[in-house]
Amino acid sequence: MANKHRGEVTLELGGESYVLVPSFGNVAEIEDAIGTSLLTVGKKLEATNFTASELLSFIEAFLKASGHEVDPEAIAEGITESGVLNVTAPLIGFITAYAFGGTQEKKAAGGASKSKARARRKKTPLAST
Repeated sequence: MANKHRGEVTLELGGESYVLVPSFGNVAEIEDAIGTSLLTVGKKLEATNFTASELLSFIEAFLKASGHEVDPEAIAEGITESGVLNVTAPLIGFITAYAFGGTQEKKAAGGASKSKARARRKKTPLAST
């Protein structure tokens, strides 16, 4: 089961669940395997501007980096069974978690409490003259 507070995401492929772990080392391994930056991959995925072979190589790299065994034929069948857009969403989630750290819910909650803290600091009584 994926730990969303650590930014982990679950990739469903053909009835199988795989936890993807967005650590710095895993990202470096993915980038080495695919030959480009993870943020570039994210842009391609969001724009749905990728080939089937690119998607297969992306998923292979994500799975290998997170410690899963990779069978390209099973992955291809899983993509077909699950649907391309259903498969790309968790990959985008992984990239987002890596880029911003943890989940966006966690960041939004943290950002709100920081804003409140700043507002409290600004409300200081004026010195009387």
